[in-house]
Amino acid sequence: MFRRFLFALALCAPTLAAADRSCDTKFQKVCIETAQNGNTITFYAENLYPFLPVTLDIKLDLKNLGRSEGGAGPFVLDGNQRVQLFKLSQKQAGAWSYRYNFTWSRGDYTARHDDRHAYMLPFAPGQAFTVGQSCNGSFTHFGARRFAVDFNMPQGTPIHAARDGIVVDLKEDSRSGGPGAQYQDLGNYVIIQHSDRTLAQYFHLQQGGVSVNTGDRVRAGTLIGYSGNTGQSTGPHLHFDVVRGDIGVTSETLPFRFATSAGPLKCPAAGTTLRAEN
Repeated sequence: MFRRFLFALALCAPTLAAADRSCDTKFQKVCIETAQNGNTITFYAENLYPFLPVTLDIKLDLKNLGRSEGGAGPFVLDGNQRVQLFKLSQKQAGAWSYRYNFTWSRGDYTARHDDRHAYMLPFAPGQAFTVGQSCNGSFTHFGARRFAVDFNMPQGTPIHAARDGIVVDLKEDSRSGGPGAQYQDLGNYVIIQHSDRTLAQYFHLQQGGVSVNTGDRVRAGTLIGYSGNTGQSTGPHLHFDVVRGDIGVTSETLPFRFATSAGPLKCPAAGTTLRAEN
């Protein structure tokens, strides 16, 4: 559901003039380009998502090369952005080589959540649904994914934005789902970026079940799609979380609160029924 990963390799000899471009082999959305000028190699990164920011981390294995310009990362790339990351230069006479691998995750790792905000329940006013899995759930809500809430609901239930923001990514072409890890990247979703640059993720929507477009500005309560059972799922439900980017392939879920009639509620217990207020 959250996985984004690429391994890339490059080897250069001092006499070779080379350029290399490697993109995520699964999604072809985040790419690294190296350009050689003499004994200096410049690294560039490009985010091909039109709106979605990503956090990129790159690891180097160097022989007789050192970083001569730029930082070590991690790096944040906004949607549709290409940036120079750093340069490597030969340290002393003799052969040199380099290898690299990189990982990336959705969101900006520098985002700081506005903890004063209480989120609307992500369904229509007057409707009530039971929490199937909450924070620190044993099936998928653990580790970096621990702050998430699943609402059990029939397929086709209208889903509404829990907070104002901009739609930065979506998927609605999948009709596949099941409990195995092989379904992880097959869930349909809508992702909305908030003013504090955190992202709300609404997962497992039905095929063709998205009612917004990337780039749309939405208000809390706006209809954004319809629930389903796609992706890694044991039954029809909506998965909701708030994330920022992280080092590696999994975005970091963040604590958040739902606005309820009894007051702000964090991590409602599994089995709890919550009703959206009119």
